[in-house]
This record gives sequence, C-alpha cells and structure tokens, in this order.
Amino acid sequence: MSVRIGSGRFAGRELLGPPPERRGTAGGGTRPTAARLKKSLFAVIGDELPGARVLDVCAGTGALGFEAISRGAAGCVFLERSRPMGERIGKNAERLGLERVRLLAGDAARSLRALARRGERFDAAFFDPPWSEWEEGGAATALAAIAPLVSRFVAAVHPASRSAPPEILTPESASSPGVRFRRVREVAAGDGAFSLFRPAEPPPTGQEPPLTPIP
Repeated sequence: MSVRIGSGRFAGRELLGPPPERRGTAGGGTRPTAARLKKSLFAVIGDELPGARVLDVCAGTGALGFEAISRGAAGCVFLERSRPMGERIGKNAERLGLERVRLLAGDAARSLRALARRGERFDAAFFDPPWSEWEEGGAATALAAIAPLVSRFVAAVHPASRSAPPEILTPESASSPGVRFRRVREVAAGDGAFSLFRPAEPPPTGQEPPLTPIP
C-alpha cells in the first residue's frame, strides 16, 4: 500500500504505506490519513507551511510531515513508537532524497517531555493517533503535551463520529505560563475528520518563544 504526496516539490511522489500486517481500522493501529481528508487539511493550512518548523506526532509512515516538507516546511521532527513504521519513515525520506530526518522512536509522551526539556519549539504540529486513543481518552492528554511546544496551530485527526475537545488546556508550571488553544475549525471527509486548534491569545510581539532550528 502506498501513499501519494498531493502538492509541492514532491507532488505525485509515492511513499511506502504501512506493512499489510500493521494496517489498522477504526479501532486502532496504523491507519494512513485518507487522501480526501489530507487534501482538505492542507487546503486550510498550506499557506502557513513555507519555512515552518513542524512536529508530526504518531507519524506512522510520515505522510503528513513529508507533505508539509513538500509544501515548503523547513523541516519536521517525527514521533513514532512502532519500529517498523519508524523504518518506513526512514525509507520514505530516502525515496524523497532527504538526507537527514529527525525521528524520535518510542512512546510519544516520553518524546514530548524530552522535547520540552530541551526547549524545542515548533510552528505547527500534526497529531494522528490510533482512533482508539480518542475513545479511551488518551488523545486529550497528548494534545495537552503537544500544545506548549507549538506557536501557530495543532491539527488533530480523529474519527468523524467523535469531535475533538473544544479547547486544549495546559497547566502552568515554573517553566511554562500555560497555554490555551481553541478549536477553530473541524472538517470531516469520509469516516475521518480533522480539528484545527490555534492559540486563544497569541504571545505579544517580541515575546514569541525561541525556535530551535531543525537540521
């Protein structure tokens, strides 16, 4: 199974999809984002990608992150706990001629904490977990960990039958003032949907968090 990049400098190029034994269903597992849903998502956020630093959480084959790079993103950090899928990300990078791709393997929560400790920041994040995480409540916890790392938007993919929360709230701490993101858009396509979250109150000019370059 392959996934095709829709637009940008790699338009039409095929990426390796998940191995047959790893394909998921609505109940969970690796599930490539449907082409129609991906097209709708990038039609909304595509203009914000040139030069952006992107985070792809529960990346699977890396289709969303690679699409962002194709559309001009400066780079992407992929988070994926499955070793076979991590290998797919590496192979897809080779297919596109990308010499260096940052992949953090293992549990997403642990990887997000590591990024936070290092003070890394991103312009945008994609979050496309197994749908079972939406049913079991783990997705909301993950969104709360992603939001403090992001300055522009978080795009979360979820079942069309289940809405994402209206807000992402993160607690204040000694190192973080806390972040409130609001869901500003929700679009469904087939059995999937995406919700777009943006900061409720953008940081004052000159006080944006420092951004860590992505090799």
